[in-house]
Parts: sequence; C-alpha cells; structure tokens
Amino acid sequence: MATVTLPNRRAVRRQQDLVTSEVAWDNSSSIVSSVVSENNTVSALPSLTFSAPSAFTPSLPSATLPAPPQVSTVEGPGSSPMCPTGGKIGNFTLDFDDTKTGPLFNPSRDVWFSEGFLIAPPSSQTFQSYSPSSGGQLVEFVPPSLPSLGHSGVGDTAEIGVGPNAPNHCFRIDFQGASLGCAAEGAEQWCEFEISAYRYNDVLQREESIAWSETKRIPACPNFPHGNCRLTPVTFDGYTNITAILINLRVGTELRVWWGDDFKLGWSDNGCDAAACRASAVPQPVKREVIESAARRGVWNWTPNGLKRLDDGYIWESL
Repeated sequence: MATVTLPNRRAVRRQQDLVTSEVAWDNSSSIVSSVVSENNTVSALPSLTFSAPSAFTPSLPSATLPAPPQVSTVEGPGSSPMCPTGGKIGNFTLDFDDTKTGPLFNPSRDVWFSEGFLIAPPSSQTFQSYSPSSGGQLVEFVPPSLPSLGHSGVGDTAEIGVGPNAPNHCFRIDFQGASLGCAAEGAEQWCEFEISAYRYNDVLQREESIAWSETKRIPACPNFPHGNCRLTPVTFDGYTNITAILINLRVGTELRVWWGDDFKLGWSDNGCDAAACRASAVPQPVKREVIESAARRGVWNWTPNGLKRLDDGYIWESL
C-alpha cells in the first residue's frame, strides 16, 4: 500500500451561487480513468479544476399505494404517527457503528454518500486523531482530488442525500445535525464547513439549490494530529423538505480531510402514505462499474503521515 504526503498548500476556488448539484452519487455510471505512477504515488499540480459529471436521472418504478390507513399517534413530544402497515417513519441517527470498513458505496438507512466517504480500517482507527461521538466508528471524508491529482471528473464537495430516490417526493428529508471535526491544527483556529441545501426539481429533473446555505465554523483541535480530539456537535436549522446537502470544507483556502458522526435526520412527510411509499421502493445497489473504477483509482484514508491507499480487498468487502 502507498502513502501520499499532502502538500502544505492547496488553493481552492470558492464557488459562488451554486444552482445545480455538482456531485454524482456513487451508483452513477461515470468512470474516471486512473493515472498512478509505478510506486503508487501522485504528483501535485499547480491548480485544481472541477468538472461536473453528467446529471444522474434515475428511473423509478411507479408504486400503487393502498387506501390511506387510519393513523394512531403516540402521545408525547417529538412523537411520530404509527401506521398499521408499518414503514419508515420519524427521525433517525446514522452512527456508522455497524458499517463495514471501506468506501460507503451503498446507502445507510436510505441515505447515500458521495465519493470520498469511507470507514477507516481498524488499524488506521487506532491512529485517528478524532474519537467517535458515540459507539466505535465515525465516517471520514477524503476530498477525491487530494489523492487523485490530475484526474478529470473528480470534485471535493461531499454530498449526503437520498440519491436515486430524489425524484420521489416521499423521500424528502430534514437534516438536523451532526458531530464534525477536520484536519486542522490548533494554530489554524477554525474548520469552515460550507453547507448548502438542495431539492429535486421535477421540471428540470435534477437537484437544485434552494438558496439555503451557511458556514459553520468548528474550532480546530489543539491536539491535532496527535489524538484526543473530540468532534463538535452542530445543529442545523432550516434544512427541511430537501433531498441532499452539499458540504465544502476549508481551512483558510486549503482542502482538508474531515470526520463526522451521529448524523441526525428525519423524514419530512411522516404520513402513512409516505411511509408505505418509502417501504415499497425498490433497493438500488451500487453499480459494478463504480466499484471497478474505485478499485482502479484506489480508496484513500488519512494517517498522521499522509494519505494511505486502502487494500483493494476493502473495496469488495464493503458491499
């Protein structure tokens, strides 16, 4: 396995007035060629360029819903209706504790993660600077261009959403919060997370910005990269009835790796019709060409000595 030492300075072009989602989900069929030297190291280029992959327009099966059942409600704050037919209702937390090591190809609780998200192997977790906010694992995001310098079609925006279920209105979500941290030393003071809300547009057949975004400034960890760092709980208000959020992380003007845990989400529509709609949706696993592309380019995780390429076995075992 190879280790890539990150350059000290990587300038990032700050994007303004986003109107369409630039990130393709991991089950899109676009393939990026890999160019890696014989010793599995990559050379830095003077600047970054971002190119948007083709829009992902999934074809969803139509579902015939039964007549609306009676709804019984559990009394108490924050309660959700209980439907006789069951279904996916209410708020939930993604803690990644039962997620397999490797890239996050397939959805977790119907939530999809774009390229760059992974669960580090146990050997690397030992050296992680940040501890999970709950349980034993957290998720890591490595901006794809860091280990893939020179590749076209790679970007550094993280996307979390409902993926190919975006055209289906019953899959609208509320994003409520998460615990976050980034690869910034104490002297750098802040991790700036730029977070934007997106919603699927039925007419344009793509996800569009709903003009709701903000920058969350998370204090840098004084002990980074030597360990004993805690993730910072962050609350998000106004991210309701959406299909995805986009996250750009900057420390000054540099790209950095970041970590997260306990992503708190909820379904926007908790009616029994919507719950039955979600329950009847056909699962859409990751496409084989996406897996093969990842195996060619490699999946990388953070270490104190630089980015390290995971053994390809983790790619196949993560399915």
